[in-house]
Amino acid sequence: MEPLTTATTSTTPTSSSSPSSSPKQRIPKKRYLHDYGRYSSEFNSGFRLWLEKWNRRSISISLILIVLVVLTLLFPVLAIVALALDLYHYKRRRGLNYVRILTFFESYLFIELIALISTFLIYFIHLLSLIVVSDPGKARFFRWNYWYQSWWGGEMLFGWSCYLLGIDVEVEVAGDVNSSFIAHYYDKGFKKRLADALGIGPKIIFSRHASFADTLVPQGIFSLFYHMRYIVKKELLWDPALDVSGSRTPNFFLFRDAGTDGMEVEIEAIKSMVSDFKPTEPDVTCIWPEGTRFSKSKREKVLESFKKKNDTKNYELASNLKHTLLPRVGGVLSLLEANPCGDILFCYHFGMEASSDFGQMMNGELCNRVVKIKFEQIKYKDIPKTKQERIDWLLRKWVDIDQWIDRQDKLYKNEKLSLKKKKSE
Repeated sequence: MEPLTTATTSTTPTSSSSPSSSPKQRIPKKRYLHDYGRYSSEFNSGFRLWLEKWNRRSISISLILIVLVVLTLLFPVLAIVALALDLYHYKRRRGLNYVRILTFFESYLFIELIALISTFLIYFIHLLSLIVVSDPGKARFFRWNYWYQSWWGGEMLFGWSCYLLGIDVEVEVAGDVNSSFIAHYYDKGFKKRLADALGIGPKIIFSRHASFADTLVPQGIFSLFYHMRYIVKKELLWDPALDVSGSRTPNFFLFRDAGTDGMEVEIEAIKSMVSDFKPTEPDVTCIWPEGTRFSKSKREKVLESFKKKNDTKNYELASNLKHTLLPRVGGVLSLLEANPCGDILFCYHFGMEASSDFGQMMNGELCNRVVKIKFEQIKYKDIPKTKQERIDWLLRKWVDIDQWIDRQDKLYKNEKLSLKKKKSE
């Protein structure tokens, strides 16, 4: 899934200089916030909202089931082909990467099916429990869903996927914490150690975004002791398990083409992801300030855009970043403005970019490697107070993230070169 930050507080359709020479631009309709799916909609009636939701789900669930059945039937043949390809490339890669990737996709589809069945059972059991005892504010329903999401997103999607792909996750905890440390994801008691170091309390995660895989990092690492909230793009509602699960707890699926007026509604919803933070509650809101996955081509497009606008300041800032995109500040500022008490966590990571596109994923570039993740905590009291101070602070931190990635990249390349020399000797 590809998360989205609301870096700019408005999106305006491109206007034409000559109305007669080009088609009319679509004017965004007014949108309404509702709890039928934790997103905004142009519909305001309960029935239309219900119909919109279940029309989407009927399509997405059907597609998942069809693909699962077809892949399961073809799996024996595809496994033989994958094994043959892995044996052919074994001297160069030293791993069964194609077998791992095929198993990963099969497992992912099964996990989706398990998630859908689990969410139905939770809903049904909760309805039955209401006969015995009431559930004011849906506290019990939320608790059950957070537990399930920790198991589904944390243990199954992240943990099991790392195991299948042969990924060794190394995590560093730094900044204003009770104790700094470096440990591995599979170390006994790792998640408890992380929670003790950071402290149980509300937090906002600002993460680098390099691939679809890095969106699973917060869920995999934090969900056992924290209640996770996400700000992601509305298109991800087409993942049926994410649609159903994400609609039951506080998350927000952002509509990117809301227009100038509509974006105000989106910003209001984003602020609600932190405005109810309480000092003793373990709520964590995640956002990816770059707004899209990093790639060299996207970096060039960003630089070209600044150049055309004659925006020398942002051009200089963006050109100094080698591995990340210049963060958009709109969503970050909205969260910081509404944040009553949450600490900040900056998420650095290296290795996940090996799955930045489908081609890399199929080529097995993420398999059998070490992924390094670093969390740097800044306490609420140390967050800059003014708007400009916050912008400068965010940009400085992004330079730190970029330089850290550059160091990890050089280490990784040196290790590969050293290994290659040893094999040739």
